[in-house]
Amino acid sequence: MSTFASITDPTDLDAIRAVIASTADAPELVPLGIRSLVISPEASFGLVPAVKGMLAVGLTVMRRVVVLIDKTTILRDGRDLKQQLCELLAEAFVVEVVVLGRKGELHADEDALETATAAIKGFDCVVAIGGGTISDIGKVATDRQGGIPLVIVQTAASVDGFTDNVSVVLRNGVKRTIPSRWPDVVLADTTTIADAPVAMNTAGFGEVLSLYTAPADWELANRLGFDDSFRFTPRDFLLEFAGDPATWAEGLADGAPGAVLDLTRMLAIRGIGTGIAGTTACLSGVEHVVSHMLDMYAAAHNLPTGLHGAQVGVATQIASAAWDLLRRKVAGGEIALRFADGDLEHQVKRAFDNCDETGGRGEECWSDYSRKIAVWNADPERMKSLVASLVSEGLAIAAAVPAPESLSAGLRAAGSPSTPGDLVAWVTPEIWRWAVANCHFMRDRFTVVDLLFLLGWWTADDVDSVIAQAFLTESEPTT
Repeated sequence: MSTFASITDPTDLDAIRAVIASTADAPELVPLGIRSLVISPEASFGLVPAVKGMLAVGLTVMRRVVVLIDKTTILRDGRDLKQQLCELLAEAFVVEVVVLGRKGELHADEDALETATAAIKGFDCVVAIGGGTISDIGKVATDRQGGIPLVIVQTAASVDGFTDNVSVVLRNGVKRTIPSRWPDVVLADTTTIADAPVAMNTAGFGEVLSLYTAPADWELANRLGFDDSFRFTPRDFLLEFAGDPATWAEGLADGAPGAVLDLTRMLAIRGIGTGIAGTTACLSGVEHVVSHMLDMYAAAHNLPTGLHGAQVGVATQIASAAWDLLRRKVAGGEIALRFADGDLEHQVKRAFDNCDETGGRGEECWSDYSRKIAVWNADPERMKSLVASLVSEGLAIAAAVPAPESLSAGLRAAGSPSTPGDLVAWVTPEIWRWAVANCHFMRDRFTVVDLLFLLGWWTADDVDSVIAQAFLTESEPTT
């Protein structure tokens, strides 16, 4: 029985804290810092009481509240939700609205972060209304201003970043995850979420699926000495609530209330799991770096960025197939570790030539990747022993990774993209193959693709084999 089997309501933060405190890992985990998490059809209209609860509201002095939003109109029952909430806040506080991303699509780049940080200075509370990007910006900005109270009104269920203590930002055109802070209050309005564009919620389902692939990468990195953050408690917390996604995915594309509620809860659980782990590695492996590669390509070519969760969902099938390739290679051949030579830096940088003629993105990626390869090269005999130990156990850490067809079934049930062809139109087979083939070069996090590459099992034929297996449907004959 899982330690967390007694938790029936993931919004009961005190119960979650109590269970975490009872585990052996507790002293090494990050304390759960969210004060309140509300997931309900009317959650957004608890905003004024939530802000009042964060402030010592005097009888004569009106507290100052700043609202961070982007230009996207969010409708709730046909009305502009942002306008409604700002009007309600204005009845109780002095309110200033800051619209970010006026010149186009909003990204959490340094310009946006600096603008938000400057705009909130001197305010008593910050309210961020919208999706994952505005949430990430709000967390970074309030952290930079000394921890101004932050209330997030979640209006989409496409990512899990509303309930964690990190933010995804753009640095030199490359997505990086940086520490930020826990929000104080998260209000997830499932009525608004159900009214969101279908693609947002089905992308959220895709994001959920990394629950089934990334923990294996996390444990692999730990076993080989690349990441000492691995702990069983966050992993068990995440997997306790995962279940079989295909069982609750039905109706998600139609905005079915039950499916939307389950999705929103699952994403909240993911954020909490990441936060207490103190790392996104527990939920971010191969599938996420493939998505980040596509984002990098889009930014470099001024193309519309695809929905992160949709890309992650499709790429979970790549992660699953990569683990299967490792099993088959281990069973069928002699293991020979390769230790990098001086040509690797050139190889890594050239992998990103199609994203930046100046070489800036390649330099950024090499700066991360070089740290990873330094660990691999540091003690060859020790690394050989560690890999041999994994192999002797039959790669048991991958036991929980489902087959690609199981993940595909869940994606199809949810109405989520399940193949690269279902993503934004510019993701051609050639671009998809580039993203998969070079994903391990992007950052310092060690995954199964890194191990395959360093064992000599990530050749052009191997990459093609993984892609073919990942998207082989049940109706297609195997050879």
